[in-house]
Amino acid sequence: MRIIVTGGGGFLGRLLIKELQEEGSDDLVAIDVVEVSIPGVKTLQGDLAHDQLLPDLLKDGPCTIFHLASVVSAGAEANWEHAVDQNIGGMLQLLEACRRSTHVHKVVFASTLAVFGGATAGAEVGDFVKQTPAGTYGTTKAIGELLINDATRKGHIDGRSARLPTVIVRPGAPNAAASGFASGMFREPLAGLESVVPVSEETIMVVGSAQNTATCIRLVAELESDRLGHDRAVGVPGLSATVGEMLQVLEKVGGPEARALVKLEYDAATDELVQSWPAQLDDARGRELGLPGDPDLESMVRSYVEMISQ
Repeated sequence: MRIIVTGGGGFLGRLLIKELQEEGSDDLVAIDVVEVSIPGVKTLQGDLAHDQLLPDLLKDGPCTIFHLASVVSAGAEANWEHAVDQNIGGMLQLLEACRRSTHVHKVVFASTLAVFGGATAGAEVGDFVKQTPAGTYGTTKAIGELLINDATRKGHIDGRSARLPTVIVRPGAPNAAASGFASGMFREPLAGLESVVPVSEETIMVVGSAQNTATCIRLVAELESDRLGHDRAVGVPGLSATVGEMLQVLEKVGGPEARALVKLEYDAATDELVQSWPAQLDDARGRELGLPGDPDLESMVRSYVEMISQ
């Protein structure tokens, strides 16, 4: 079966592709807005919301599409028009290509805990809590989840959404995510560089390792469709931690010299977005469906250190 990964040039996309290759997949296609090169993978450069990239890829038989391409949180908040165009327009183009295909394709949508907000800000959420996002990013992802549900109900696709926690630690250059500091507060100090945290040490976030998140996205694709029911969105297991607890782990892994490189510099806009997200995740449904979780925060950071040392 052909497997297509949109946003395949991003860190999470590359990690997912690597895992798929290790599982034996050999007909892999990565789509990204920038030119990328991935060994053993056909790559296409283009804008999913405007370029007709999918019809030719979907004509030869049923495919699995991992839809990771997205304008992320702070970037979406700063440019509403671009976020709607890419996050909703790209999803509509994808679903239309599937609807017009002669095959029923499996679509796995990478969603986010930012679909919650408002009354659920700082509270515990689970798969069946009402979505009241407090940001453009979460709103576009909530719309995407509903479109996946409806397209599946109509028989256009076999869809499912994986609701992701904040992923740490992401290597490489920072992206436009409001949660990006949660990776930066480890990535930069462990490389001997300063890092700025724009929220207080009491701020609570639901986090998951990059490797476990990629594994869960792959496993969501493997779930039997009838186990999901009408609501196709599944919360990927994550752990709650305060920024202060993260800093303690940084010091444990990297030493006092790494901790000293982190500066707390409050930013109201970032804090407002982060505080609108849930602080606890009831991930019982995901675990019942066989999705694993990280054992603890320290293991997430040490797995990152091991990854970059290879």
